[in-house]
Amino acid sequence: MAIDTGTTCAERSSAIDALHAATALYTSTPVVEALLDRMGWPDADGRLLDPSSGDGSFLVCALARIPTPAGDFGALGRVQGWEMHPQAVEHARERIADLLASRGWTEGDAARGAELVAHEGDFLTADPRGTFRFVAGNPPYLRWGHLPQLLKETWSPVLPDFARGDLLHAFLDRSVSIMPEDGVVGLVTSDRWLFNATTTGLRRTIGRKAGISHLARLDAATSFYRPKTRRKNSAPRVHPVEVVLRPLGEDMLELCGRPISPDGAFDEAHDGPVLADVATVKLAPWLGPKGIFLLGSEQARALPDADLLPAVDSDDIDPETDVLGQPTRFAIRTTRHAEPAGAVREHLLSSRGRMPKRGRLGRWWMPPEAITLPLDRPAILVPRIGRRIRAVRLPAGVLPVNHNLYVVAGQDGRSLDEIEGILLSEATQAWVARNAPRLEDGYLDIRAGLIRRIPVI
Repeated sequence: MAIDTGTTCAERSSAIDALHAATALYTSTPVVEALLDRMGWPDADGRLLDPSSGDGSFLVCALARIPTPAGDFGALGRVQGWEMHPQAVEHARERIADLLASRGWTEGDAARGAELVAHEGDFLTADPRGTFRFVAGNPPYLRWGHLPQLLKETWSPVLPDFARGDLLHAFLDRSVSIMPEDGVVGLVTSDRWLFNATTTGLRRTIGRKAGISHLARLDAATSFYRPKTRRKNSAPRVHPVEVVLRPLGEDMLELCGRPISPDGAFDEAHDGPVLADVATVKLAPWLGPKGIFLLGSEQARALPDADLLPAVDSDDIDPETDVLGQPTRFAIRTTRHAEPAGAVREHLLSSRGRMPKRGRLGRWWMPPEAITLPLDRPAILVPRIGRRIRAVRLPAGVLPVNHNLYVVAGQDGRSLDEIEGILLSEATQAWVARNAPRLEDGYLDIRAGLIRRIPVI
């Protein structure tokens, strides 16, 4: 890895340790074996590269499938792994050496052979020698904003903008970029790069060279082991898939700008109207922590001169009837062009220190996200998180908060009752179940973009 001359070894080591602690989710052997089967390893020829080899799961399984006669270092050249964390590399080499020793290699030769297979280095900036027909592994998943600053500075000059949203995106892009004409890339990844709007550029770039020949969900509880920073035996908070990419050809799922569902909905086509054609869907604002712009009843009574709006969140909805209860919170409404005075001014200034950084930008008297919803008419509130679509009637003048979804009738003349019927129909519920990103315990991440794409039949 290229490091600035002003960077100390301790700083580099600390950055790599932090990255490893956040991303060390190793792949269980059954998942590795199944993915190697789908890729066709070992074929008659070709070499295999694991770009983030961790403790060597993919390397050991790949080597176990090919002949490696005692002392034949050339045979080991078919498999290569790259890993930044030195302790992980050491563990991988120990496992490889154990495999070779079980095949009759001497202790010294097995150790040297393991060093030829498992390399300590950075796949994103290094240049692995030769051509690799197979790329297989479980690359790290970590948002760019959570990376150690030193690694951001290292990778920023070499990564295109579309590959910087998450470290996984960078590994995906580079893995496909080194794919030869007869190559195959098989990876265990989190699912979000397949459908997030922010990964449109990544999908389009990969799609110029490769398509998906296999895509399936994995069980997070059984697909990984040794999650470094989580409670023992707890499942990682990712939603993994196994994906096999091959050069463009017949019987491929095309990668392009449109979202792809791992749940079998990627072949759906709807040429007719969608909900966005008959309704307006907006995101309810986040006003910051409770007690600043979003007040409880007692706080609201203490500010009689404030311009207050009754405000509701998903916990105000009866879980059995989906009926909205009486609001118990109130939002302070301010305007950009007039600073508040009196008790409202004193309250906001005294509370400002509790506001996160993203809420302290701009005018001190404005909330992090402005209140712009058209509250002059009845609407439908759709909670952002749920096992299904819930359509909750919202009276005029009541403000939903915390990124729940706000739906009002559009210009085509359909009533709110008709829109509610579309949202609650069996066809919509099934469509959302197939297309919504999954969260923990069977919950779905129901976003504004998803709601707008609901087919209107």
